[in-house]
Amino acid sequence: MKYLIIIISVLLMYTAPAAAHHPFFPGKLAADTSVYPVNDPEFIEDIVAGGNEADQDGKSKKKGADKSSKSSTTSTRSRRVTSPTEKLAALTPEEENMISDLKNKNRKAIGIELIAPLQFKYAILLDMPVEMINDSKLLELIDSWYGTKYKYGGDTREGVDCSGFAKAFMSSYYNVELTRRSQDQYKQCTTKVKKKKLIQGDLVFFKTNGSRGGINHVGIFLCNNKFVHASTSSGVIISDLDEEYYKARYAGAGRIVK
Repeated sequence: MKYLIIIISVLLMYTAPAAAHHPFFPGKLAADTSVYPVNDPEFIEDIVAGGNEADQDGKSKKKGADKSSKSSTTSTRSRRVTSPTEKLAALTPEEENMISDLKNKNRKAIGIELIAPLQFKYAILLDMPVEMINDSKLLELIDSWYGTKYKYGGDTREGVDCSGFAKAFMSSYYNVELTRRSQDQYKQCTTKVKKKKLIQGDLVFFKTNGSRGGINHVGIFLCNNKFVHASTSSGVIISDLDEEYYKARYAGAGRIVK
């Protein structure tokens, strides 16, 4: 028994976790950082372009409970994904005050008090550790649009639709000029990307009028299954690809050489 313990101890000394690369965190991750995979639905191919940019509310009814088995075994239930907006709205008043007060804290403090307000806010929205949220240019760009109301045909912070936002965002951050309509933006992508291969800056597309209605909604993938887009109900927000509404209407993704 003692030899088994010695062998295990030696193996642990020479075992190190694999480093992971993250778009918000260009450096090597610390040894105690965990990266959790997400479940991805199958990529949908042979997409037919067309349709109008409308009905991207992301509202859907909750599915009924799964049937329980007659035996005493536990039944399997579907996982409901909480939207990033819901998580941010669930902050307590004390946590909201923390975000507002962070900018006034002593910069020599330790822990969370060193994190800028935007990093703390988007760590919640992206469900990521705050130390991995350090692209200030990206955060400031997203925040400058965040909450902008939806306006069909709009392309300014006075009101914007999904393709107008994608066009402005990609131009500002990546210096990539997109066409104006979402179905044309899909055609413009030089590479079609499977969902499990998405990286920051890829465009994600949806068919909100049914599978035969054509692409009529677009967003920009960020990380951790999250994307930023202009929805008809909430304006510019961050959503999760596994939210019931978007998962059911996901049509594919594309990448443009930057």
